[in-house]
Amino acid sequence: MTSTNYYLSNFICMTYRRLFVQALVILPIIWPQSSFAAASCTIDSVSDVNFGTYDVFSSFANNNGVGNITINCKGSASAFIVALSSGQSNSYISRLMKSGGNALSYNLYTSAARNIIWGDGTGGSSTMMINKNDTATLSLFGQIPAGQDAAVGAYTDNITTIVNF
Repeated sequence: MTSTNYYLSNFICMTYRRLFVQALVILPIIWPQSSFAAASCTIDSVSDVNFGTYDVFSSFANNNGVGNITINCKGSASAFIVALSSGQSNSYISRLMKSGGNALSYNLYTSAARNIIWGDGTGGSSTMMINKNDTATLSLFGQIPAGQDAAVGAYTDNITTIVNF
């Protein structure tokens, strides 16, 4: 039997800002200008979710993987929302890793229980939150469902991390 490794790699990181025009007009009257700090986030590090070797003959979900994202956010009056894209599948119901023309279903979850899909809050997914003025390491818990007849190969997907503030 040939050994095949499956992993999720190449996180692309982006940030988005929400602007509160009314707040910017009213708040400078109440507080001095020096009390405002521009909100900013950096994604300091990302580790791949490595699922290891998938056993096509197992009747149980047999490949769990864990990766991490370390995010540093500052200067916001509220918490930061961290979302993940759906990758190549364009769906949160089941993400897809691909190896050439072959595909393998998997998903990413918010906890080790692997019962809440981490996405953008749509399509049955949820987001994660981190505190303002904090550096947080968030874990991505991946799982490949059983019963897939996958060809031998290196399967990958690209997930975008989005920080909303």
